Formats: sequence, structure tokens, C-alpha cells
Amino acid sequence: MTLAPPQHPAFDLIQPFSVRWYNQRVPAHPLPEFARADALGWLLASSRGFWAPFIAARRADPALRAAAHPVERYVERVCAELAALLPVRATVRFAHDGGPRLVAMQQLAEVSGLAALSPSHLSVHPRFGPWIALRAVIVCDADGPSGAPPAVASACDCAANCMPALERAMAAGEASCEGVAEAWRQWVAVREACPVGREHRYSDAQIRYHYTKDRGALE
Repeated sequence: MTLAPPQHPAFDLIQPFSVRWYNQRVPAHPLPEFARADALGWLLASSRGFWAPFIAARRADPALRAAAHPVERYVERVCAELAALLPVRATVRFAHDGGPRLVAMQQLAEVSGLAALSPSHLSVHPRFGPWIALRAVIVCDADGPSGAPPAVASACDCAANCMPALERAMAAGEASCEGVAEAWRQWVAVREACPVGREHRYSDAQIRYHYTKDRGALE
């Protein structure tokens, strides 16, 4: 019987995968396999639906309001709660992890079949387009999918839509955290240029915090 992932409204996209698929693609940053040929992993991601439960949790919790990185702390908290519900051993990695815990999240999104990695460096989901965020990974001591990884292709014509916007953003500011924050509207325009999932665009407040970390967007 396949182990079902625990559910939470903050993560409306949960993609099962074989850890083998990811480890063969990204051997430099492997995930644990629990001595299984195809250990079960879940990639936890979110659309704009993440914002409402996150804001509600922050308003209700003084510690979360005071946190320097409230989104990351919220994701860590929720994932700990979900992992605790599982009947098997599990380990959690986060998109904001670095060093030996780093996960190549966009490569994982593609090899798992969740979202294609486009030439504009955006992960494009077939329904939500680029309006998703890759949050965390839960790897379980259980059997996952076997065989070959699923194929996933972007439905966006990046050459005509996204690449010109990417070139303008690169000219306005380097592709670093500081550069993106300084020229964030140009970087938002890269996502907005993608025709896939435009109806799932983040709210203005969510966009502003995502690109600038302006805490005023949280109020």
C-alpha cells in the first residue's frame, strides 16, 4: 500500500517521487535513501494559496511575527508537524537549506514531474505556470515510485515571451538576492510574461514580499 502524504492548506502541491531519480540527476547534493532502491519522497510546493494560511498563522503567533524570516520559520514548523504524523521514519529538507543539506529544488521539480525548468530559469507548472514556490522535501523510509521519471515539458514559448523580459531584468540588476530586490519589478515581469497560469498570479502583497522581503507587505 502506497503511503499517502499528510495534507496542509499551505502546501497545495505535493509531488511524490523516487529519491533515485533525483540522486541520479544531482549526485553532488543527494537525498537520503534509507537503503531502498526507490525511497519515497514528496516535494512540497505551493501556489498563491500559501499566503492566506501563512498570514493567519503569523497574526496569531507573536514568535512568528518577530521572526527575521517568518516564511521559512512557518514552513519549518508545518513540515515538522506533518513529519510527526507519519508512521515511518522521515527526514525533511528545506528550499532555504544550504551546505550539506542543500537540495537542487528546481531540478527536483522537473525530475519529479511537478514543473518544467524553463530557459528563463523559472519552474513552470502545467496549471499554475511560474506562480509556484518550492518549499520543502520529505523523504520517507518507505517505497516510492519505480521505473523511469515522468516527462514534463513547459507549455510556454520562452523565446517569444519570457526571454526578452529576462534580458531586461538582467540589464536592470544582477541575478542575486540584492540585485533582484533592487530591480524587483523587472524580475516580476519575467514571471508575468509567461502565458501559463496567469490567472494564478500572486497577490500584490505576496509578490512584494517574495521579491523584496518588505515586512510592510505582511501587515
